[in-house]
Amino acid sequence: MKTDKNRNRDPYNDPGLLASFAVPGQMIAYILGGAALGLIAGHFIDDALPAIAPLATFLGLLLGLAAGVFLIVRFVSSLK
Repeated sequence: MKTDKNRNRDPYNDPGLLASFAVPGQMIAYILGGAALGLIAGHFIDDALPAIAPLATFLGLLLGLAAGVFLIVRFVSSLK
């Protein structure tokens, strides 16, 4: 009598399911990480130079988002 291998499989420990979340998770991490680092760096620059208060935070956020988009484009082009 043959046993069914799929019957005894744990659906929560499926490597295919976990691997399917890797690419979108990495893309989200690139965008959020770049934005967070740019925002924090801009905030520290604004604290050091209070005359340009919101400008460095805004520019840091934009540069962080641009870096995140650049990393996503580089990541997607290497997926082939």
